Amino acid sequence: MLHDETQEHPSVLKRFFGEELDPTIFYIIIALTVPFVALGAFWPEGLAKVSGAATGFVFKAFQSTYLLSVTGMLLFCLAIAFSPYGKVRLGKNDERPEFSTFSWFSMLFSAGMGIGLIFWSVAEPLVHMAAPPTGEANTFEAARLGLEMYFFHWGFHAWAVYAVTALSIAYFQYRRGYSAMISRSLIPIIGEEMANGTIGRVVDAFAAWATIFGVVTGLGMGAMQLSSGISAITGAADNANVIAIVILLVTLAFVISAITGVSKGIKHLSNLNVVLMFALIAFFMIAGPTGYNFKTFWMGFSDYMSDLPKLSFSTTLFGNDGWTQGWTVFFWAFWISWAPFVGAFIARISKGRTIKEFILGVVILPPLFSFIFSAALGGATLFQQFELGINVADPINANLAAALFVTLKNMPLFGLMTGISLLLIVSFLITSCDSATYVAARFATSGVDVKDPKASHRLTITFGVILGLLAIVFNYSGGLKGLQSATITGSVPYFFVMILSMVALVKDLVQNEKPKK
Repeated sequence: MLHDETQEHPSVLKRFFGEELDPTIFYIIIALTVPFVALGAFWPEGLAKVSGAATGFVFKAFQSTYLLSVTGMLLFCLAIAFSPYGKVRLGKNDERPEFSTFSWFSMLFSAGMGIGLIFWSVAEPLVHMAAPPTGEANTFEAARLGLEMYFFHWGFHAWAVYAVTALSIAYFQYRRGYSAMISRSLIPIIGEEMANGTIGRVVDAFAAWATIFGVVTGLGMGAMQLSSGISAITGAADNANVIAIVILLVTLAFVISAITGVSKGIKHLSNLNVVLMFALIAFFMIAGPTGYNFKTFWMGFSDYMSDLPKLSFSTTLFGNDGWTQGWTVFFWAFWISWAPFVGAFIARISKGRTIKEFILGVVILPPLFSFIFSAALGGATLFQQFELGINVADPINANLAAALFVTLKNMPLFGLMTGISLLLIVSFLITSCDSATYVAARFATSGVDVKDPKASHRLTITFGVILGLLAIVFNYSGGLKGLQSATITGSVPYFFVMILSMVALVKDLVQNEKPKK
């Protein structure tokens, strides 16, 4: 009787979520996520202890490995781009891109890090100013170093992490005809039988797990920022309960967006994101200290580029282990945990581009735009602190999520620009989360879309609910630190998959692609 029930159960699951569902992957994802929801719901302090212990282990065991490996990923991308294999097209030789360059850039940027820029571009330089990795605190030199570190954490290294996963998926899907699964990018080294078997399913389940845990942090930070912005305008309370309500509302919004499909919902919202970001940049440049903002950009960029080799190959930045773990190792783990879904999503929209065009577009363009955006917002904040003598550092350090609104309060059109900022935050949250939901659902269906629309919607809603609930329980279990620990924990298994995928890609290129001179 037990045997009959276990045979029937998968068919029931498939009738509900679609024939395309892989029950093994689905069950592993549930087993890796639901216990955290339950623990956080019934014992928040216990979740905080467990996640804190896991974070401490990752810091101790993987500090040097993460730092040097992410630098290796950047060098790997540049080497492939400028090698003869850079001319290989991600698709048939005569195939051309599906999306325009603007739409492509908008979608990959929105999915990649939009919400984080709004959160950290104002806050991070001042946080480092108050607690610098080296030197005297609360000085302009400390703030300048903080700006450089912001560029480092959100620059070329971050997008190289995305590019490694995206390139592997896109190459094996469009060039070799495999499904869009992380496991299929390992076929050259583990073989088709293992990739299609249990090992492949475990790999894809870990990719989905990293995706969910990574986006939980973005969703939680965005909800904190929305709560702070609403409080700044209305004077309403800004606490964990309000943040939980915001998370629920955003979850509802991104699930609705996700079930409309990539070419409709995500494309249009991504274009809106970039338009709103340009509007925000224009406001800070015109209404803010224009010359100071340009100075901030060149100062941060020149410091970043001149110190990039030293920063890239250091395993303890500034001789400060605690700072290195809390910031650089965390951010590298953050990008690794986001890589499965951002990489899969970028691969989805990059068919027809050459490897060189793809890598340079992903690794170079978004960071440059990020630097300009952060120089405009962060520059205005530094100007207020050091040139106008307005104390913005203390309020920002007291509530990081309020950083943008603390700066806007000292500028014209506070209500209007806060409203635009909140709209941008909501739009970024929806595009990031519905991209993640779409990708996680595809991981559970072996990379194919569910044909039955109702079943597809049920699968999307299930993953959306899991994502929202995780954000809520981690929000109650340590706030920002709890959310960050989720990212770090989820990054570890997928990190090893990334290393293997780089080896597999090189092996396949050498064996099957004739170098083009």
